[in-house]
Formats: sequence, C-alpha cells, structure tokens
Amino acid sequence: MSTAGGRAIPPTPTPLSWGGRATPLAYRPALIGGLTAVAGAAMLVLAYLSGRFAEPPIYLDTLAGYDPPFDAIAGLLLLAIAVRIRDRSPTAWLFSLIAPALAISIAVLSPNVFSLVAAGLSALVVAFIYPYRVGFYRGSGSGPEATQLLILVSALLTLLFGMTGSRLLANGFRPAIGGWSDSLYFTVATISTNGSNYTPITGSARLFTVLLILFGVGTFLTAVVVLFVPFLERRLLSLTAHLERSQMEDLRDHVIICGTSEEARACADVLRGQGVRSLLISTDSARVEVLRTAGYRTYLGDPSSEEVMNLVGLARARALIAAGDSDAENLLTVITARGLEPQLRIVALARQDPALAKLRKAGANEAINLASVAARLVSAAALGAGDFAH
Repeated sequence: MSTAGGRAIPPTPTPLSWGGRATPLAYRPALIGGLTAVAGAAMLVLAYLSGRFAEPPIYLDTLAGYDPPFDAIAGLLLLAIAVRIRDRSPTAWLFSLIAPALAISIAVLSPNVFSLVAAGLSALVVAFIYPYRVGFYRGSGSGPEATQLLILVSALLTLLFGMTGSRLLANGFRPAIGGWSDSLYFTVATISTNGSNYTPITGSARLFTVLLILFGVGTFLTAVVVLFVPFLERRLLSLTAHLERSQMEDLRDHVIICGTSEEARACADVLRGQGVRSLLISTDSARVEVLRTAGYRTYLGDPSSEEVMNLVGLARARALIAAGDSDAENLLTVITARGLEPQLRIVALARQDPALAKLRKAGANEAINLASVAARLVSAAALGAGDFAH
C-alpha cells in the first residue's frame, strides 16, 4: 500500500481481482471449463427428465411442455464451449450467454420444475463466470476455433428452430408429428437433405419447411466442412506419418543425404544411376515437397536431431552425406551422426576451406570443398590435362 502526503492509498483492483485480491480462478481456468461442462451435462439430464415425465406446468398455454429441446440445446451449447472457455476464448464467453437466455426464456413461457431448475443452473454458471470476463479478452476472438464455435452454435440453434417449429405445426404435416423424437427426426432428415416421410399439407407448414431448408441445409453443409474436414485432415496426416515411418523402417543399405541443395540433389541423381537408394533430409518443407514431387525419396526433419537420424535408419545406412546450405549446418549433422554411429562412413561438403579441418575433426571421413574441386577440374580441362567429357 502506497502513501501520499502521509495518507494511505488503497491498491487499485486489477480487472481480475475482487477488492484488490487476485481471484483463485484467474489462475485456474480449467475449473471454469469443468464447471461449464458439468452444468451442460446436468441440463441434458433435466431435458431428458422433462420429456420423460409429464410434470404439470404452473400454467397452461400453447408452449406448455416445450422446455426439453430448449434445455437440451442449452446444455449442448455449454458442453461445446467448455473447452474453449477453459482457454479463455472471448467467443466462447459471449456464446455462453446464449444458454441461459434459452433456458430462462422457456422457463418463463413454459414453467415447470425441470425448466425452472435448468434456468437457475444456467444463470448460476454465467453469474459465476461474469466477474472474470476481462480475462477472456486475452484470448483470440477470431481464427479457426472461433469459426468452429460460430458454426456449431448456428447448427444447434437451427436444430432448435426445426424441432420447436415442427412440433408447433405438428398437425400441418401428414402424418402428424407426434413427439420430440419425431420432430428431431424430421429436422435432422430435412437439413441433411435426406428427406422424411412427413409431408407439409398447410401453408404454414410449407413455409416453415422452406425456411428450415434454406437456413438448415447451408448450416449443415458448413458445419460438415468446418468441423469434420479438419478432423479428416488430421487423420490423413496421421496415416501419412505412419506410412512414412513404415517406409523408413524398410530402408536398408541406403545413403542418407542431409540437405536439399543442388549438390545434394546431384548426389542423389548419381546414386540413383548406380542403383543405390538415397534419402534426402531437410527442414525446408517447400524444397522437400518439390523434391518429393520430382520422385526423390525425402523426409522432413532436422538432420542434427538424434530422433530424426534414428527414424531414417542411420544404423542401417551405408553412408551419410552432409550437404546442407551452410558449414555450420553440416558440422552439426556430422557431430550428431558420428555420435550415434562411430563406424558409419560420413562425407561432408564444405562451403569454405577453413571448415574442412573442423568437419574432419567432428568425425567426417571425407570433407570436400566442391568449389575447389570444380576449380581444379576446370583448370585441368582448360590445360588439356585429361578427358572430362563425363
């Protein structure tokens, strides 16, 4: 506590503090996500019980008994945002306000024991999170995760629209929609473009079905692309990595070429002409992809990593060529390879003559400066000292 003119000045509370004291949850965001998930699961249970047992409403009107889908969607919403709210996503924080809005609105329109409990529970969740709202602004409000949340919320609200609308217009379909399971089936079948056996026979039912198709089909297709395509991509990448590891395990008596320089590619071409298998390794993903497309066997990884060297079968290799873009890179590669395989034949390329001694000291059997070698060959050719046609 500071002083000014002999008068004590109380500390200014931070956005994540109460009365100047840091709140425990400011350092335990996992508890917020866990509480949100528990509340969502509880609301799903309440929605099930409300639909299972005919609890008499406090007052009867046209919306009596309509709380199951509202409470279920609110519960699913809380479950969906639980992980993102744990990561302090501002988008998740804003979307968490939709759940109590749904639960409280149906509790007012169709009050019974279950809907009132669900409304109170969702309101408590928001009331608990609200004091820490400033902390959520530290996260990103945009990006793929925010887009996924937006699409998921839209899909859940579309599902709610379809279920409540079809139930309200139940007699406008043939056969009539009799319960929440029928309305759920009709909504999912409609927005997934599979179609259902419920045919609208009134103008209101037809208009509702058209609106559901217009909004629901687009939301459904977008949800498939945004939510499931990344999952499929991750699975494909995992399968590709597994296949690549299997191929690496089958490599025997091959030459490992560390680098994607022109010299490295030329070495691979010569080895291919001699019937020797080679493997090019580099951290440059663009070059690796170009070489892979051109038909070279490649691996994206750091040649100075012991884990990478073991994955590409250094112990089964015939030799290793360090042909990176810099002498420092080649030096690290030689040190790593020699430390793992003391008997392996290692050839290193040097960009500068001073690096030759260092590469040999690090463990290279041969260290070659290609510029010097090429200069000698060109000079000898110019003087007619030999046949260099090949």
